[in-house]
Amino acid sequence: MGRASRFLGKSAVERVNAVNLRKPLILTVVASALVGSLAISSISASAASDPGVSSSEIVLGMQLPQTGAASPGYNKVDDAARAYFDYVNSKGGVNGRSIKLVVKDDTYKAGLTISTASKLINEDKIFAFFGSIGTQTHVSIIKDINRRKIPDIFVNSGYSGFYTDPKKYPTTFGGLGTYTVEAKILGKYLKEKYADKKIGILYQSDDFGRNALAGFTAAGLKFEAKKTSASFVAGTQGSIGLASQLSQLKANGVDIVIIAAVSSATAVAYATASAIAYKPTKWAVISVGADATTFQTILGSKGVPAATSAAMLAGTISASHAPAPGDATDEYVTAFKKINDDFNKGADKRWDNNVMQGMNIAYLATSALMGVGKDLTRAKLIAYLENNGSKLSSAAFAPLGYSKSTHEAFTGFWLGEYDATTLLAPIDGKRVVYTTDSGSGAVTISDYKRPAIAADALPKVA
Repeated sequence: MGRASRFLGKSAVERVNAVNLRKPLILTVVASALVGSLAISSISASAASDPGVSSSEIVLGMQLPQTGAASPGYNKVDDAARAYFDYVNSKGGVNGRSIKLVVKDDTYKAGLTISTASKLINEDKIFAFFGSIGTQTHVSIIKDINRRKIPDIFVNSGYSGFYTDPKKYPTTFGGLGTYTVEAKILGKYLKEKYADKKIGILYQSDDFGRNALAGFTAAGLKFEAKKTSASFVAGTQGSIGLASQLSQLKANGVDIVIIAAVSSATAVAYATASAIAYKPTKWAVISVGADATTFQTILGSKGVPAATSAAMLAGTISASHAPAPGDATDEYVTAFKKINDDFNKGADKRWDNNVMQGMNIAYLATSALMGVGKDLTRAKLIAYLENNGSKLSSAAFAPLGYSKSTHEAFTGFWLGEYDATTLLAPIDGKRVVYTTDSGSGAVTISDYKRPAIAADALPKVA
């Protein structure tokens, strides 16, 4: 670290310091060294022309866990996004340019995120980062991406710290509503609905989990460490397991268990609860950890029949900014499913929340690229999203919150409960979208009306 900092100079040290956000020491040291190597091999951010865009092509780069403990479900997002881009390309592309998506597997480990980011920038010459997945992994590269003024769009993390201060991260824009917003909405409902029950939480001890915890606390929920609050290190749910955490919640009489973690951890938590005969009155799961297909796939790999896992999930409360993937009446679901069937070349193209999310952010990215026009530059894309992003529509039942003062994505969520067929159905049979902010704002009912999708499923941008 000493030699690296002397060689790279002050800006590198500042980048290294920004990586921390309370990660374990070993990970921080490894990530710091790799940030240095990324900086050494970099190209100038002030190059005469922006990389990754030519008269015929736009190159986007994406990082996500295609393998590893956190990969189930998330490893479908890139194939879904590529399928939508391929569909757009089949219709002539964007202003005559085809969209190419280059994807790197970071296994949900920050050290690999840094090295794969270096390859995307220096070898693949991407125009922008798009849809990268993971909070702690993105922490390791976000400052360097912004220093280079590379667009970092529709990031698949709801960590509010990435978006609420555009002066800090001017090129980064969310692809999910923040965990704080979702937790405030879900927390308010749980506090009012289950006032006579003991509510506890299981969360992964990183910025994702802590961000959600802050939202639930803002909603008025109170948790006591080592009693009604249990945490685990992300990625250890498959190896170490969650028996001690679930046993703790059971011993302390927790009736309502909130989970703020990835889908693989949700599946492990449910299986563990079953093994120790722990039957909470209700489960409530943050949306990114509540995908039914991923849940059933993971439990199926452990020998749990589909009918059994469906019964385990039934009654679980969650939230969503978009329609449930199983909602056959929704026009966006219908359109995106058709494109998925025709263009998705992934190993697992089964329709679910992850595929829906990949399609939707690809639709939004296409909208933004169209909106900028033929004279496409990095600076113009960033300016367009700040000035016009809130006007872009998608499958979401809430608008993007983009402006010069915030780069938060979807500003609202509706609450649902999984039924016996693993469909997330609106609570009480009627979808009500609630909205709030990542600060101290109140939770209110949204009056946003989602525009219809065009017959050709292509964005119509002025």
